[in-house]
Amino acid sequence: MKELFKKLRIAAYLSAVLTIALGGVLIAWPMEVTGLICRILGALLVVMGAVYIFGYVMEGRGILAITGGLLFLLLGVWIFITPESIATLVPIVIGVVLLVHSLRDFQMASEAKKNGSDRWMMLFLLALLNCVFGVVCICDSFGVVSVAVRMLGIALVYDGISNMFIVYHTVSAIRCAAEKLVPIDVEAHEVDE
Repeated sequence: MKELFKKLRIAAYLSAVLTIALGGVLIAWPMEVTGLICRILGALLVVMGAVYIFGYVMEGRGILAITGGLLFLLLGVWIFITPESIATLVPIVIGVVLLVHSLRDFQMASEAKKNGSDRWMMLFLLALLNCVFGVVCICDSFGVVSVAVRMLGIALVYDGISNMFIVYHTVSAIRCAAEKLVPIDVEAHEVDE
């Protein structure tokens, strides 16, 4: 039983250390990690495109195979060569969504004011804040990606440290409970029926 707990504890600590290390890498080099992930995605798309094209050439698959293969191949090459384009595209799309929502929110704040709401100014400020977030996402998409990746790193570091703390205290509690169990020495007697 002690060996099992020892193996579980070592595995948990190793997992926690690796999680902390990955979190540290994300905190220290957020854009490099994002670029690496995008390059891996690009390489996978290139391979997928090549497989489709190979299938078309070797087996005479339909026009969709060659078209899909070429699209995957070109997209993969584009992502591999310019990974920052993909990394920055996500915050830009989110920024556009936030701007559209903020326009609707401004309209609703105006309606609230027309209908005598006392809180129309708060609604207007909330819509303005939404608009600011949208503009920041569009104008500083690199910064948004960098902050998001760093937040992931911080979350991973926290997860690793908290796991180590939990494992240490759980193992200590189990060990303490096991030490309190004292075997009772009794004599056995046969019972006559």
